[in-house]
Amino acid sequence: MILANATSLGMYPNVDGTPIPKKALGFYDVVFDAVYAPKVTRLLREAEECGVKVVSGVEMFIRQAMGQFEHFTGGIEAPESLMREIAAKYT
Repeated sequence: MILANATSLGMYPNVDGTPIPKKALGFYDVVFDAVYAPKVTRLLREAEECGVKVVSGVEMFIRQAMGQFEHFTGGIEAPESLMREIAAKYT
């Protein structure tokens, strides 16, 4: 089962917010948090502590940027490694 947080709970400056209690996270196989500031939210940290695979909002941010780059350049392949490097520097 997958949990996807698409709310702003946990986003800077309210980093203590989380949409679900830690005790419930063990029922999920994957937890995705669309929040990317901070990169590791309370939700993701607690899910990892429960042994759940996590996906950060930074991944969505990068994939959206890649899609937009390819769309607006007429299909030129997005420089994924460069985008990841830049995102890592600023997130």
